[in-house]
This record gives sequence, C-alpha cells and structure tokens, in this order.
Amino acid sequence: MLKKLLKSEWVLIPFCCVLATGGGYLLSIGTVSGTVSPLAAAVAGICSPLYGFCLLLGSLLAYCIQGAPEEMQFLLTCLISLLCIRIFFCENEKSWISGVLTAVTCIGAGIMTDLLFRNADGKLPFYILESFLTGTAAYFLSDAVQSFRKERKITLNAGKSFTYAVCYLLTITALCGVDFTFCNLGRIAGITVTLLASRQFRQSAGTLCGALTACGVVLCSVPLGMPLLFLPVTAMLAGFLYRIPNAFYIPVFFLMQIFSSAVFDSSIGIVKVLAELVISCTLYAVFCQTEFRNFIAVPERVPAGQRQVIQQEIFLSSALQELREETSAVMRHLTVSTLPDPVQQVRQNLCQNCKYCSRCWKQNPEQTEQAFRQMLHTPSVTSETLEACPERRRIADMMTVFLQRRTVQQMQNTALLQSRGMMLESLHLLEHLTADSARRRAMSCCDSETAVLKNILLRCAVSDEGCFVSRLRSGRYIAEVYSGKEEFPLATIQELLSRHLDTEMKAVSFSHRNLTRYCFYEVPAWHLEYAVQSRNAPAYERCGDHADAFTDAAGNQYLVISDGMGSGSAASLASRIAVKTFRNLTSCDMPLDSAVRLLNVLLMTETNTENFATLDILFLNADTGELTFCKSGSAASLFCRDNEMQQITAKSFPLGMMPDAAPSRTKMQAQKGDYLILLSDGISEAEYPYIRQILAQNPEPEQILKAVFEKAAVFHGGTVRDDMTVIAARTESRVSVPVSKKRQHSADGVTIR
Repeated sequence: MLKKLLKSEWVLIPFCCVLATGGGYLLSIGTVSGTVSPLAAAVAGICSPLYGFCLLLGSLLAYCIQGAPEEMQFLLTCLISLLCIRIFFCENEKSWISGVLTAVTCIGAGIMTDLLFRNADGKLPFYILESFLTGTAAYFLSDAVQSFRKERKITLNAGKSFTYAVCYLLTITALCGVDFTFCNLGRIAGITVTLLASRQFRQSAGTLCGALTACGVVLCSVPLGMPLLFLPVTAMLAGFLYRIPNAFYIPVFFLMQIFSSAVFDSSIGIVKVLAELVISCTLYAVFCQTEFRNFIAVPERVPAGQRQVIQQEIFLSSALQELREETSAVMRHLTVSTLPDPVQQVRQNLCQNCKYCSRCWKQNPEQTEQAFRQMLHTPSVTSETLEACPERRRIADMMTVFLQRRTVQQMQNTALLQSRGMMLESLHLLEHLTADSARRRAMSCCDSETAVLKNILLRCAVSDEGCFVSRLRSGRYIAEVYSGKEEFPLATIQELLSRHLDTEMKAVSFSHRNLTRYCFYEVPAWHLEYAVQSRNAPAYERCGDHADAFTDAAGNQYLVISDGMGSGSAASLASRIAVKTFRNLTSCDMPLDSAVRLLNVLLMTETNTENFATLDILFLNADTGELTFCKSGSAASLFCRDNEMQQITAKSFPLGMMPDAAPSRTKMQAQKGDYLILLSDGISEAEYPYIRQILAQNPEPEQILKAVFEKAAVFHGGTVRDDMTVIAARTESRVSVPVSKKRQHSADGVTIR
C-alpha cells in the first residue's frame, strides 16, 4: 500500500518538492573559501524547472535566516540563471550537455554578480573556477542518474572518477555548514563513507575517500578539518584489515582515528570528535551489510600480459588493412590481358593482299565490317556481302580460331578477377576477425564474480574447462562456462548465479562436437516477441525458404530468413546452409558484418552458379534498442509504428554470387510496441495494405502469421506458386526512449518508402 502511495504523482511530486526545498537550504550553508558551496547549482543544472525553483526557495530561506550574507549572492544568481535556462532546455539527452550548460550559465552568473555587487576586490576569477567545478559536478550527477535509471548501476572509469571526486568534495563542503555543538554533519558523512569504502573496496578506495573528505572539510573551515588530517592514513590501514569481523573492525578503526585526532592537536574538542566517531561507526554498522559494489560498475584492469597480446592483435589488424589497401591499389593498375581485334587481324592477313579488296573494304567499308562481325559470332553463316569473296572459307576458319581464343581468354580473365576479389575479401575478413578478437580480449573481467561462479560450479559438482564473468559496456553481467559434461544443471546454476549477482540471469547454450558453451546474461532492456512460420509451394515437398530466430551470448536477438533460388530441394539446401552457417558463426561471437562476409565466401566455393541464396537479417541490440536490417538480395521488410508502415528494401546481390557482394544495412532506433515483419518473395506486395490493417489492431505475432497465410492465396490470384516464409516480431522494452532518438537512419543503397 505504501509503495502504491509513493508512486502516485499526487504524493510523489509534493514530497520531492519538499525534499528539494530542504536540500536547497541544507546545501546553501557550507562555504568554500568564503563563498557558499555551489553544489546546489549543480543539482539545479540537471533537474526540472519545478525542482530547480524549490532549490532556489530553500536557498532564499537560508539567505534570510542567516541575515543575507554576502557570500550567498553568487549561488542565488546561479540558481536564478539556471532556472531560466532550464525552462528552455528542460530535456538534455547527454550528460556533457548538462555539464557544459551549467558551467556556462554559472560563468555568466559570476560576471553578473561581479558587476552588480562588485567590492574593492573582484571575485570574478574565483567565480569562474567555481563555475567549472559546478559544471563538472553537474556532469557526474546527470550521468549517474541516467546510468542508474537504465542499469541500476553507476559506471565509473578514469574520467568519471575525476568528476565523482569533484562532486564528493563539494558535497562534503556543503554538509560541513551544518555544524552543531556536539557534531558536524559533513565530518560524520565523510567518515562513514570512508569507513564503508575501506571495508568494501579495500585500501585504495578508502585512502581516496579519506583524502577527499579531509580536503572538503578543510575547504569549508581549516579548524574543522584539523581532526581529519590523518583520516587517509587511518582508512588505508583499515583497508588492509578488511577481512576481520566487524566486531573487531569497528573498534580498531575507532581507536586509530581517535588516537590520531588526539595526538595531532590538543586544542581539538575531543568530546566532539568522539561523538562524531560514535555516530559514524553506528551508521556504518547499519549500512555495512549493503553491497555497494552492486550499484557501481568499475571496469577491471586488463593484465599486463593480456594488454600486450591485445596490442599485438591490433597491430596485426592494422598491418592486414595496409596489405589489403596496397594489394587493391596494385590490382587496379594491373590490366587483364586482351586479344587484338579479330576483324582487324583478318583484314591485315588476308584482305590486304587480296585483289578484290577495293570492292569491299574501300567501296563498302561499313557493310564489310558488319559482315565480318557477324561471322565472328557465327562463322558457319556467310553474309550476303561476302558471297562473292574468294577467301570467305579461309575467313570463316580464321574467325573460328579467333572465337575459340576469345572464349578461353574471357574465361581466364573471369577466373582471374574472381580470384582477386576472393583474395581481397579474405584479407578484409581476416582483418575484421583479428580486430574483433582484440576487442573481446579487452572486455572487463570481474574477478570476484568469477570466483563466485567457480564456487557455484563446485557446489553443483560440475567439472568445467573454463569459466568467467565479465561486464559489457552497458554494465550488464555475462558469464560463460565451457563443459563437456552431458548432464549439466543449467537451471540450477542460472538460479544460483542470479541470486549471488542480485539480478535476473537468462541462459543459452551452444554445442560444437564434444564441448558445450553455456552462456548466462543479465536480462537486457530490450527484447523481441516473435513468431515464425513457413509453407512450401504446392508443387514441391520441401520449402525452399528457411527461417530461424535465436539469441547470442549477450542477449542480442537475430531474426533470419534465407530464400534459395528457385523452389524444392536444391533451393532448400542453399537456404539451410546459409541460415545454419550464419547461426554457427554468430554463436561464436563473430560480428554481423564478418559473419555475412565469411558466409558469402563459403557459398562462393560450395554452390554452383545457379544455386544462390538471399539472406534477410534483423538484429536487435539488447542494450541500446538499435535495430539493424541487413539484406542480401532479399525481399522487402515491413516496419510499423503508430499505424504508419514503411517498406524497407535494398539493392544488393544474393550471397554466393559475387566475391565482394556487400549487404545493404538500415539502422533505426526501436520504440516499445514497434512491429517488424520479415517476408520472403512468396508474399505478394498486394498483401501489404492488408497487413497494415492487421497491425492496426495491435495483435500478437502468432495472430499476424495466421491472418497473412489465410489470405495468401487470395492475393496471389487464387493459387500460391512459390514458397512463403514470414517472421512477425514486436519490440518490448523496460526503458523509455528520448524523442530525438526515435529517428531512423538508412545506409547507402537502401531505400525506405
């Protein structure tokens, strides 16, 4: 009942307004070198105008209660300026936009403050410095809020750690303004965070938080910061003792900190320091059971040896690219051999010394050359123009020889050009595979989570040949186990892994020979609900189309249709080869482009010249919701959003026809509820308006297939003569997409009608 009440807008919005007003008051008390901490301005730079007004109201309340101090003038000017700016720029998609906009606005507010309230000593340089700190803090807050909404985690890397440090520093400085007789709120918060960091993130994080806490308190007031000057050392020592139980860990930290504070300066109020330590240790005891590492995604460091291997593979990929470009340049300058013009050769060898030459080549040159050209194609047929020629028999024999030579030469040139294309395509493919191998090696591996997975396998009595847990760039967990055991407790391991990682995990498996790859991935933000159905033409027992839908190791989804040229068994073989090979390649984490290129090379060598296969692929990036239509000679696909349907077509060749037959690609951002229809060429275009009427009723994918196949014969004139395959899908999402990201993009050679 309480959760439903809090989710109600009538309760949530007033509660947040009261919270923002109190926060504005609280954050406007602490000072940085004689000026109020600008953290309230950083918060106002990322929130809506309503909450920005509440922050301004809280700061005005503090301004009145404290007797209109001069040091609050800059903060109030910043809040008023940011409130006006946010009214016009209330939707910021990217964090850096919020940071830059906040910094620029605060600089303008600083100039205005310096001009309106200028004293003998202008503070404009200091205002500019604070503006940069405010923009940095706004960037971190915006990025943290966005990443936490999407992934329930805050991503930290080298650059974001710096912005975190600035934001943390300003937070401690602002809270230090709340100074009671027996304790200081900023020091309590800093000690508590430092103690938690030392316990859960070891000595390095504890030392960093301790140093930032001491600096933040000193920026507010030097006397306030004196008891915490040794806090970084205390946190470092406590970090080395993280293995001991809390019953001993808390007293050890308490004694080290109180000893360092008392020895450093006898003038420090030891009673106040003692009270703050007691409150901080109590707060730590309350929050110590919460695993804060589950809310923070920190990329693991790649070992030095692995970094060297990665660099070698990147260098090899670059060398292959250079080799391919140089080889292609050389081939463009190397021309294929050509035979001389047969007509000119016959004229020079026979007609030049002929006494009747004046009657044909001199009097009727055009008719004579046309007759010779005709004999070049059909030597056995003599044109009327050459009926009176005494050398027509020898001309026919020479034309036959030249025709044979030309045919052989054309076959050699075709084979040469095909070999060149295959070689360049193989180099290009090898380059892509090498670069992708380096990318996979650089993926962050989570050592602690990998140890958890190994313990789970040990408890389940599973002998593995390798396992690891890592994070994607989005922060999602993925885990892999390689095992040759036939009876693998997949469901049990999935449940235990979900419980230990505190997230919902799904599982897929791929088998090759005697080894099986079991993949576990955290449930992504996007997925497809789909249905697949195929029907063969009445004249054939087997369907020439083949379709498949599957998920890769990271939770991304593929929908694939392949149509073999023609119908029946031969077409079915080509389409099955295409789909099965593509699935095997992508199950090994091969990128989409590389898989299609390799499949094209394989079909060039495995199929004859009359047995090609189209390939229609829909790829969904489960993290970003990006849809990619990849087409190789396939029929049009249908994309429907808000009852507006588009045909996605492509001008490309089927696979196995040309060495460099690059597929056409179309990318667009998905929105929840989009309908995607993949069709083979057995579905008539006359049925598209009917499909649109079906989609307007928001049906399930299975209902779409049933309706399409029931009316197929009607739209084909009463008789279905070709194989038919349809995949109907609908996008589902757990996140909302910004409006400006809903635009679609089409690649070169792709038309969207």
